[in-house]
Amino acid sequence: MFKKITLLYTLFIICISLIPIPKLVFPGFSISDKSLHLIAYLIMSIMWIRLGFIESKKIKWNYFLLVLSIALITEILQGILPIGRYFEIADILANCIGLLLGFGVSYFYIIKNKVT
Repeated sequence: MFKKITLLYTLFIICISLIPIPKLVFPGFSISDKSLHLIAYLIMSIMWIRLGFIESKKIKWNYFLLVLSIALITEILQGILPIGRYFEIADILANCIGLLLGFGVSYFYIIKNKVT
């Protein structure tokens, strides 16, 4: 079940990254685009490292590379595809910070608590 949720979340992030999104105004709610990138990849990396640990009782570092690849490829595609989205180094940086934070938190939580 957790594997399906992780895959669905990942597909959701890929879709959200590659479809045109109109500018939406949220009254009384202000969060930067970079914060959303960081949070999305933080959650995704936690989910993938948790999934790898559930499957093998080890940390699967190839999942780190998977999430990193998704972060880089989706941002590159935003610059290439005619979807009205733009390539930004700052977005890649926010994605990578979220990825590193997620893996770091997960790694130390798993090491400390030896949980599945």
